[in-house]
Amino acid sequence: MSRLQGKSFWNHLKDRKVIRIALAYIFVSWIVLQVGEVVFEGLALPDWSLTLVIVLLLLGFPISLVLAWAYEVTPEGIRKDPADLTTEAAEIPDYQKGAPSIAVLPFDDMSKNSDQAYFCEGMAEEILNALCKVANLRVASRVASFQFGSKQADINEIGRKLKVQTVLEGSVRKSGDNLRITAQLVNTLDGFHLWSRQYDRKLEDIFELQEEIADSIVSALSTSLKRKRDSKQQLVDPKAYDFFLRGLSYFAKHTTQDNVYARQMFNQAIEVEPDYGRAWAGVAYTYGFEYMYFNANDANLNEAMRTSERALELAPELAESHVASGIANCMGQNYKDADVDFEKAIELDPNNYEAWYFFGRTKVHEGDLERAIKLFDRAASTRPEDFQSLLLQAQLFISLGKDDQALEVTRSGIKRVRAVLELNPDDNRALNMGAFALLRLGETEEAKKWMRQSMINAPQDSIIQYNGACFFSLAGDVDYALDCLENCLIRVGSISREWLLHDSDMDNIRQHPRYDKIIKSFLE
Repeated sequence: MSRLQGKSFWNHLKDRKVIRIALAYIFVSWIVLQVGEVVFEGLALPDWSLTLVIVLLLLGFPISLVLAWAYEVTPEGIRKDPADLTTEAAEIPDYQKGAPSIAVLPFDDMSKNSDQAYFCEGMAEEILNALCKVANLRVASRVASFQFGSKQADINEIGRKLKVQTVLEGSVRKSGDNLRITAQLVNTLDGFHLWSRQYDRKLEDIFELQEEIADSIVSALSTSLKRKRDSKQQLVDPKAYDFFLRGLSYFAKHTTQDNVYARQMFNQAIEVEPDYGRAWAGVAYTYGFEYMYFNANDANLNEAMRTSERALELAPELAESHVASGIANCMGQNYKDADVDFEKAIELDPNNYEAWYFFGRTKVHEGDLERAIKLFDRAASTRPEDFQSLLLQAQLFISLGKDDQALEVTRSGIKRVRAVLELNPDDNRALNMGAFALLRLGETEEAKKWMRQSMINAPQDSIIQYNGACFFSLAGDVDYALDCLENCLIRVGSISREWLLHDSDMDNIRQHPRYDKIIKSFLE
């Protein structure tokens, strides 16, 4: 039974006293028959009289169970069961209507040493990615659904927060080359299973197993859904795939050190399987992200270019290869090539959030703000819980002098930020970017609290620290903004020069003498 399912059907029967009523009815019926057999004979009633009583008792049994389910006896008399009243009064949420939707939770690690969390997350993510290829099926992103990985959350709460009709959960027991995977699909409205199954396979069958689970889920959700199978998936050595999943687990954390760990894992995958295209794309991502977010030096840029080129050679059918190449070309200011890369990635996978998002960032680097806004808008619609794209749009609208539109997207963005923080109060990116939204909406004190908290939580994150400089520049605290900028560029790490030059958030401090000194030191 699902750990999230809530009350079982048996518990529902007990709670509503259906079991008690059934037993009482059977006992009373037995007494009636015993008395009737004696009394009817003494009264000289026809033989069929007892038969009639038996028939009436049998007919009354299911009726009594239905009444027991719907009503309860109280000192004030018989009244409708509160659960039924609640069901009638509460409207079915909008997300429970229309096209099917699903969230995939990271599978539980049931291995002997409890050291396979990365494999469990990777297994769930691969199934999630396969489900994303199903037309008319809305799939909650990894970022949102994995927040519930280790929490004993109520299934209905997950459905409400992620706005999904179903949840896929499961467990993995990995011992050497042997796998036991249990998966179950749960309805978030009532907590009941729609489908469940256990698989006992060898590690070498992992790719086939992922496809089989995805197909089973699609069939359970709707006979009308059709999944596009990935017939070009590269089959690799299970050891290489294991390292690749470790890399994905680290990379998803988006910290400086985890980015390094992810690269090490991807490189070990390549050592086992030199032509593993996905692993090469993973390495390229780590260099591209390090250049963009943590350390914009030539070594990272050159490696991002080299490894993304190799990924394109080995896996040109993967959207990830083209996104990695697009990021590298953007950082190298090869904007035309970046455009080609992102457009190809979108052609291969129109729902690839990273393709839309980094395409938008590329247009910001170019200074094409109008196009960037459109691309960010598409990114925000591709991932409904994404707040970054909306809040970046607000910044660009301000740069274009469209303050009303900036406020509109800011209001939408802060709603998404609060939803993310409800799931994970320590999400530094949400705190950091949400602070800008609150400042723009006039909620200054809460904005400062969020910004300071994010900077304390991530003292070595150059983007968080850079955003602190932008924030206090907008808030009018010029000296502190310059302190933050200096700390970011000189002590923590560097950021993209093109982004800095086009960033309107810095306009309040650009004329200050210290600004030129900081930028000069940064450019040297």
